[in-house]
Amino acid sequence: MRILFLDTEPILRGAQVFISELSYFIAKLGHEVKVVYLYQDSLKESSVHMPAMNCDNLDGIKNSFSERALGLDSRLIINLVDVVNRFNPEIVLCNGSSTLKYAVAAKHFVKSKPCWIARWIDDAVFWNPGLVSKLIYKNLIMSQFDACIGVSKASLESMIQHYDFKKPSRVIHRVFDPMKFQHALSREEARRSLGFEEKDEILLFLGNLTPQKRPDRFIEIVQKLAKTRPNIKAIIVGDGTLGVSIKSQISNLKSKIFFYGYQQDVSPYLSAADILVLTSDTEGLPGVVLEAAYFAVPTVATEVGGIAECLIDGETGLLVPDRSVDAFCHKIETLLADPIFRTHLGTNAKKFTSQHFRMDQVAQQYLGFLQQIINQP
Repeated sequence: MRILFLDTEPILRGAQVFISELSYFIAKLGHEVKVVYLYQDSLKESSVHMPAMNCDNLDGIKNSFSERALGLDSRLIINLVDVVNRFNPEIVLCNGSSTLKYAVAAKHFVKSKPCWIARWIDDAVFWNPGLVSKLIYKNLIMSQFDACIGVSKASLESMIQHYDFKKPSRVIHRVFDPMKFQHALSREEARRSLGFEEKDEILLFLGNLTPQKRPDRFIEIVQKLAKTRPNIKAIIVGDGTLGVSIKSQISNLKSKIFFYGYQQDVSPYLSAADILVLTSDTEGLPGVVLEAAYFAVPTVATEVGGIAECLIDGETGLLVPDRSVDAFCHKIETLLADPIFRTHLGTNAKKFTSQHFRMDQVAQQYLGFLQQIINQP
């Protein structure tokens, strides 16, 4: 099978790193694979490097003048058409976000007739609530795809209902490659390297510092817990549009909240943590929950999107349905006050993810669905 994966930029977090890992795994199975990135790497030190991968970068600039003025960069469309024509794939798999509109624009100029498949990675209503933009996506973008893969049941259902999508679709969960953590430090080593003590109760926020991830809610949680738990410490790892404001917000909390910005290797922070705290208002299927589980770290998370598909409430972590700071604090204090229960959840999380979120399983699910789409009349 000849598969072209279209992605936004080569960075080592989120949906992008999953596609790089998936494409590499599928290529090792003997399929012809090419990964094409629309944009230059916005985090210069974070480029994805996979051995023996066939990659192209169209070197677009995200939010360029053309994109802001017209919604699309014509140069990117021309370059994408050229790459698709030269590679001549059977499948073009588009990894959500801007790849969807560029794929649709390029599709009309591609000589061959590959199957175009969208990968839907989040809640459609949250990201596209306006009537006009909804109609544009429904009639001009999603209608042009031959099939859709959702990262979670929740995200796929939201897309189908919001855009009245009637073509073939399937839920295939995201996973991560545990090999990248094979040289990770132990809990004790990680804490020592970061300057923390064993008595510290460490909460971890790991993700993009964007409005939908709600790092502000995380800070409020830490502030409230610190009033009654003197050993509470918090780690923030990530960067984004709220980075500057978050650093300003915690400037007087430096003894409690430690800001590390973007990190290429997140394993020391996961290894050192007692609890991962996920405060998002929307999620597809968060890979950070799976990564924390690898280190037997339980997660306390909002009950949004596909989180409940990778976190079993009361068994591998705890869900917070109402998203309030008080509710988060209650759940976190429950785990901090009961190390045996916390360890039990972490152990269960590691076992659950290792059984149900494996790259070999997911790769076969992708290949089976892609072949089904190729074979359809």
